Parts: sequence; structure tokens; C-alpha cells
Amino acid sequence: MRRIKSSILLFAFSMFFATVTYAANVLAVLEIISKSEVDASITEMQHLTDELRRQAILTLPENYNVLTRDNIISLIPQNEAEAKRLVEGSVVDIGRAMGAEYVSQGSIGNFGEGMSLSIELYETMNGKLLGSIVIESHDIKGLLAAIREQAPGLFSKIPKNTKQAKSIPTNINTEETKIKTSAWVAIGFDVLGAAALGFGFYHNARGNENYKTYKNMEKDLPPQVYSSAYKDVENSKRNRNISYAVGSALLLSGIAVHVWF
Repeated sequence: MRRIKSSILLFAFSMFFATVTYAANVLAVLEIISKSEVDASITEMQHLTDELRRQAILTLPENYNVLTRDNIISLIPQNEAEAKRLVEGSVVDIGRAMGAEYVSQGSIGNFGEGMSLSIELYETMNGKLLGSIVIESHDIKGLLAAIREQAPGLFSKIPKNTKQAKSIPTNINTEETKIKTSAWVAIGFDVLGAAALGFGFYHNARGNENYKTYKNMEKDLPPQVYSSAYKDVENSKRNRNISYAVGSALLLSGIAVHVWF
């Protein structure tokens, strides 16, 4: 019994560390970045990014959501340190922080006399690279035309899930607060459940001692002494069972909160 209760507690805490949430069927197409000094303005790179998002929308089924520029801006943490850490992280880290199931980003640089644009697509949960394309052109218009031609093939590598997409969160801080709150509630259930089980172990040990005392009593003692000793045994058993029941219920409640949220 003790091993079973310990296993339940260990499983509850492991569920907390394994909890990760992603918005189903959501693709985040991040802004195309420049790896070096290229003959392309910020407006032109934004135009390339917009076309990349448009091709994703045209390629993916209707049950997929593609984050817009405004969506992505709203999901960036307001805390300056957190925002800096996020920007310095990998593409996958940014996608995870936004709760998107898939993330894509392009980087533009010089290649010989022209330009080169590489675009990668990742599954954020496991960091798996689903596909990538490399485009070469002498100017921005050539890159734009190549995106229209090759991007659909890249985004077609995303599995065509039949599940409904979750609504896009409007603020990452709100989502993180909900996750943290549910985690603390679950941990509270876990701690209270462990404490209740601890009381159960205590009353079980005490009940064993009371039973030994009851069995070793002299036969010629008054009946009321036997009756009092027997009541002590029964009280210990009752308290043990109640503690086990309450502890198990609290631990299961904690597990349910971990899984549900």
C-alpha cells in the first residue's frame, strides 16, 4: 500500500513537469530577417513575409490559423528582459513561447551577385524540421515570385489535421498566467494529498501498535479496559482509511488539473 501511494505522488509531480500547451493547428510565420547587409528595405522584407503568410493560408485547410503580424506582436512579452531572451532564442523557442503548433521563418542574405532566401518550417513541440527551401534571385521581385511558386510545397508538409483549431490567444502574458495559476492549484492539491496520505501512514502505524497492546493485555483485566483498547484500534483504522481516501482524492484532483489545463 505504501508503494502504491508513493507511486501516485510521484506520478502527480511528473505530470506537472510534463505539462506543455500548444494551440492546435496554429502556424506562426515570423518576420523574414537579414543575415547580412542586403539591398532590401524593411518594407520589402515585410512584403515578402506577408506573401509567405498568404501562401500558407492558401495552402493549409480552413481549420488552420496563420498568425498575422498583429497577432505575433501581441504575443511578444511586455517584459523587456523576457522579450530580449525570446528574440535571442531559436525559431522553435519563439514558436513555443507563442503556443503555436508550427513555426516558420525566412532569412535573406547575399549570394554572389544576387540574393538568397532560405525558409524553414518546424514543428514546435519536438523541434522537428519539417522542411526548408532555398531561393536565389538577382532582386526582390525574383524572390517574391519564387515564394509564390515554392512556398505551397513547403507548407503542404504540415499534416492535414481534422481537429478544430483553438482560438488564437491575444496576449501571451494572459496565457502564461492561466497556465501558472492552474499549475499552482494542481501543486496545492498534490501537497495536501501527500499530507493526508502521511497522516494515513501515521494512523496505520499507530493502529498496529494499539492492536498489539490490545492482544497482549492480561485476561483478568476489567472489561471496560478491553473495550477502551479496542476502541483505540478501531479509531486508528477509521482515521487511517479517511486519510487514505482524502489523500487519494486530492492527488487525483491535482492530476486532473494538470491534464485538463
